[in-house]
Amino acid sequence: MKSNWQKDAILALSNAIDRRIDLDANLYKRSRIYLDNEEYNQALTDINQAIGSRDNVGEYYLLRAKINRELNAIDQALEDVQRAEALQQSSPELYVLMADILQERKSYREAQRYLNRAVQMAPYEGSAYYVKGMMQSRLGDTLSGLASLARAINYNPRLLRAYQQSTVIYTRLGDLTNAIRYNDLALKRFPKDPELYFEKAEIYRSAHQLDSALFSYKKAVALDPALPHAYYHMASIYFKWKVYAPALRAYEEVLKLNKDFPQAHYLIGLCYERLGNYDKAKEFYTLENERDADEPLARAGLWRIQRYESMRYAPASDLIEDESDPRLVPRVLDTTRIKINTIQPRRTLDMGTDTSRTIRIK
Repeated sequence: MKSNWQKDAILALSNAIDRRIDLDANLYKRSRIYLDNEEYNQALTDINQAIGSRDNVGEYYLLRAKINRELNAIDQALEDVQRAEALQQSSPELYVLMADILQERKSYREAQRYLNRAVQMAPYEGSAYYVKGMMQSRLGDTLSGLASLARAINYNPRLLRAYQQSTVIYTRLGDLTNAIRYNDLALKRFPKDPELYFEKAEIYRSAHQLDSALFSYKKAVALDPALPHAYYHMASIYFKWKVYAPALRAYEEVLKLNKDFPQAHYLIGLCYERLGNYDKAKEFYTLENERDADEPLARAGLWRIQRYESMRYAPASDLIEDESDPRLVPRVLDTTRIKINTIQPRRTLDMGTDTSRTIRIK
């Protein structure tokens, strides 16, 4: 299997690197494997060491440009691909990458020039049509962009980005049927990709099909437990259904993954409040209030807890309205000032006999 081959290759390359055998070349090879496995930080470390050992190889700069592109470091990627071109690198791969980086920088005319060179050299290169589709979509030609993305998938069925961008565009257009179709096509190729399940859940959520969305969110976190936004949307669905216990567990997972997640403490406190655990609710409302003193929802939650506590512990004689601050305690009726009158029975009235009417008896 490919994964087993890659593990063996990494072990062999690591052994050679430790022994400083063909150091720069083996670092370059290991970096390529890390890039293929989407381990971008390890890949960047290796290629930086390779360039530090030998800084005049165009292939090394081209690989580092790819890694920086994946890390969304656009300026560094552009510098590297330009350096690779200056070192006499000339390949469809380089021109496609250059076009992709330039269209990200909105230099569309120059990007088109490089894209044309790539297509002339490799007319069946799927990545070229992916970049073309992205550029067409950004320039407002959505239909042509979708056609180019479909062509990219046809030439390279394992081009994951083409599926994802097609899904995004169709979702934006409101064509959820085609959005789901492209997502399903991607899942057939990449059945263990959690991002694809998350994207499917987002499509269902935008269509208000919450049960299907919840199922896809669960599949996403089962494959990758480190998806705070998936847990957040799961909790929101449970809360909307008034199923507070699983909502609480999902919000707690959000807080574990991201301690600075907006309103996480408040939402946990709200779940505790709905479950009747006012002490825990007060604790989390207080934490949210300490984190953001201008948060009105947390302050409102603390006021509600104070109100519950005053109703729970205050004697009945003390539950009167405080005119200085009527919000602090509940309003109750003073029964000593209620006047009760005895209900009298209705009197019957004698309406007399209606002599204008005669009854004929046979």
